Amino acid sequence: MQLSSTRLICRAHNRFSPSIALWQHFVQPGSPGPRDRRQLSTATEAAQDGANSSSKGDNTHARDAQASEVATENAAEKQSAEAKAEPLPVRRMTTVKGRWLSSKVEVSIAKNKHLKRTVPTAPNVESQDQLVIAKDAFAKSQDYEGVVVRPIVVGKVRESTLPWCVNMEGEPTMTGMDRLHSEIERFYKYTQPDRYETAARKHLIEQVQRQVKQFLPKYNIEVFGSERTGIAMPLSDIDFRLVLKSQPSDPAQVPKFPPDTKERKKGTRLLNNLYWRVFNKNGAYLLAAIRHARYPLVAAQDRKSGLDVQVVLSNDTSISRVTMQEYMEKIPYLRELYWVVKTMFDTRGLSDVFRGGFGSYSLFMMLVASIKHAPKPPQDSARALLHFLDFWGNFDTTKHGVSIEPAYLFDKAKHPVLTDTQRAQLQSGETKPLPSYMLSLRDPADETNDLGRKGIAIKHVQATFRDLHKNLLLDIKFNKRASILCPLVGPSYMLQLERRRKLQNYGREWVEREQKDLAQLAKEVREGGWQGVVDAVDEEVLKDSVEEDVEENTLKMMEEEEARLRLAKEERDREWKRLAEEKTRRLKEEAQNTSILDHGDTMSSILGTGTLAVEDPQTSKDSVDGQGDEAKKA
Repeated sequence: MQLSSTRLICRAHNRFSPSIALWQHFVQPGSPGPRDRRQLSTATEAAQDGANSSSKGDNTHARDAQASEVATENAAEKQSAEAKAEPLPVRRMTTVKGRWLSSKVEVSIAKNKHLKRTVPTAPNVESQDQLVIAKDAFAKSQDYEGVVVRPIVVGKVRESTLPWCVNMEGEPTMTGMDRLHSEIERFYKYTQPDRYETAARKHLIEQVQRQVKQFLPKYNIEVFGSERTGIAMPLSDIDFRLVLKSQPSDPAQVPKFPPDTKERKKGTRLLNNLYWRVFNKNGAYLLAAIRHARYPLVAAQDRKSGLDVQVVLSNDTSISRVTMQEYMEKIPYLRELYWVVKTMFDTRGLSDVFRGGFGSYSLFMMLVASIKHAPKPPQDSARALLHFLDFWGNFDTTKHGVSIEPAYLFDKAKHPVLTDTQRAQLQSGETKPLPSYMLSLRDPADETNDLGRKGIAIKHVQATFRDLHKNLLLDIKFNKRASILCPLVGPSYMLQLERRRKLQNYGREWVEREQKDLAQLAKEVREGGWQGVVDAVDEEVLKDSVEEDVEENTLKMMEEEEARLRLAKEERDREWKRLAEEKTRRLKEEAQNTSILDHGDTMSSILGTGTLAVEDPQTSKDSVDGQGDEAKKA
């Protein structure tokens, strides 16, 4: 039998029905619990047994009955007292969301326990283990199996709430490829440093330069890397380069190669002094350390902003900077595409060079190489991203190396990218050759620099690229996902949220402090009267003279920088012309050798001889023409 009307059911998590209230108010206080009923029934049975034994008339039994009756009364009183002291039993209720909890505190505790069990922690232990496996295999000159590296996940957020997500309701006719292109542009705008983040980075640069110049007056400290080339993201490292004031500004006169043993020891002593005086004892920095890489450096983290800084004894990088800027001018979408790829590597722990990943400059040149080697150059960032994943995910790194300028593939076994010192050490047996699976990517700014030499995790990178490319094609085809770009860079939102807030608050403090100082100065000028105006004028004149000196120094530095870039471009163009001529000569030799070998093999097979007779090309041509004329006459 069914009810004539639908029964209303409360689905709230803290449901409290009237029947429960009536039961707790009227029934529960008067009814003993299960334990009380069991104890009372035992006492009643004992009293009945004592009454039956006393009816037999035995005095001994009567005394025993009286004693048992007294003991029973004492036990009943004790049990009733214990029953009153015990709390009333709580009736456990369950709802559609689980067990019913009576207070908000219990609900919060249960929710936190559930999140602790389900949400993974911030460190990506899996990716770290995979990088360790790859590095151990590299150290033993062994091969390893590439696996897909998953991103680091901290917290959960809906894809539809991501700041670069495109609203499907507002654009119902947008295709999957158009949505991907739009999301890349939105992600680029979201990732750009805002006003306060830019102010924080600027203040940190001035702080490091001031502190280093105080202890190393003979050196100039200049910013280089991503901050100098304009591709730095809000949380990117800030790289500084120590340069002797007596060093020539012409890039052609500056050595391209890493410092030798003597220079390295001298530079290491200099960095040790800088480490102890500036970064280690100064409370403004955390995690200060000296790293012995191709170019030794000091790394630290600013306490207030959370940004990482590095001071490197590096050679001049003008040629690399000119090359990157020209590529960004020729390829309009290159900068936004780079930010997507860099974030994709950062969220997976694959951008740390010291653990076998790929740095910023290597990733930038990998993007350029994929575009330059495309059969048809992509016209937008979405198609360029798909081609990038497909090109490097399926590239055979065991046979070929990649050249960007000029764009061609070469045999990495016959033409390895090495310096003269590395070549000599390899021939003498001092160093082992790199494994065959390593990527060989020739730096367009330096033909002796292999940008894939440190990328030990290349097999993990390729496996990750293949997986992302396959899933990205499916998402574009069906066009049902809230954010097509989310599998690549989605976890970065929660990973960078708190760090960006900290950086913005730090920058906001400095902006507000500067505004407050300007307002205080304006107030002093207004309230100071005539003397205040005179003092203000004097200060303004002094300030103008100081500003003129600063402007002169700035103009001088700009002129020197322009001259350096011009010389760097000329040097780079000469190198590219020489490489192009070398490539043309090599291809001609290979084509000539191939044609001569093919001609000799054909003649040997016709004549039935095993020897190869090589003729003069002009003589063979005349003989062939003569045979053709004779055939026409016949």
